[in-house]
Order: sequence, then C-alpha cells, then structure tokens
Amino acid sequence: MITRVAQESPGLVARVVYISGYMPASHTPPLAYMERPEAADSLLPELLVGDATSTGALRIDTRSDDEDVLRALRETFYGDVPEPTADAALALLGSDGPLGLAAQTTRLTADGWGSVPRTYFRCAHDRCVPPALQDLFVAEADRAFPENRTVVESLMSAHSPFLSQPQRLARMLAEA
Repeated sequence: MITRVAQESPGLVARVVYISGYMPASHTPPLAYMERPEAADSLLPELLVGDATSTGALRIDTRSDDEDVLRALRETFYGDVPEPTADAALALLGSDGPLGLAAQTTRLTADGWGSVPRTYFRCAHDRCVPPALQDLFVAEADRAFPENRTVVESLMSAHSPFLSQPQRLARMLAEA
C-alpha cells in the first residue's frame, strides 16, 4: 500500500498519486470504509464471495460463467471501457485481495505521509470506489494535514481510466 510506503520512507517518495483508490486515514483500516454511508453506491460488496476470515482474502469470482456476474464485474471495474477491452482486463484480474492489507492500519504522521505531496484522481463515474467515498478520503487527509492539502484532479470516467482514457490520464500524470 502506497500510503504505508510514504509514511515509512517519505524521503523516497516525491509524490503519492491515487487513481480513485483507497486513501485511508490514520488508524483506519481500508476495510472499514466499505461500511461507511459514502460507500453505499459501491457495487464491489455484492461481488465478494466466500468467507473472508476463513480464506484470508477478499474474493471475487473473476472466472464465472454467469453472464450477470460478468456484467457486474464489467460495471464495477470497467464501466466505460469497451466490452472487448473490459473482458481482456477481466481475464487478467486476480480473484483474491489479501484480507490482511485491507484490515491493517497505518499511523500517519506530519513528518511521514503527511509531508509527502499527494494527488488524488477522482473518477466521477466510479462504481467500485464511489465519488462520495473518494471525497471522504480527500477531506480526511486535508483535515489531518491542512498544511499539505491534496491536489484533486477530476476524470469523467469509471474505475479504470487507464483503460478508458489512457492518453488523457498519462498527460495528467505527467503534469502531476
């Protein structure tokens, strides 16, 4: 998780860039955000299968033959990506996210993560990390470290602008 890397080695990180990603507050596990009202529009929880505690993973069925599941996966992760590209990306998508990373917390400090410039690429049509949740991440970071405010760049995209708008995202990353 880039947040922890920046906290533990801020001198090695010139800028932290989040692309519609989880940017958890100090002492808050990423998993806790799934229960927040700002996450209510996320389609991700409906895709989780199995008992995360027994598997040790947040698991999604990326190899399903069920067309409804495939449609939900496309909408969650690749909502504005052409279907052939989305299907190719789905074929590469792993099924398990380690539960440990999602359940762990990091203590953020002013001389660690709080000192590293950060940019948040807000994806306005994201159904995985809803815009309200993205806004919460930025608000929490700015409240905790007001002297190092988050630069927010907006993309009119779903969760994967690197597939739906790669040239625009590349230009924006280069500018960041």
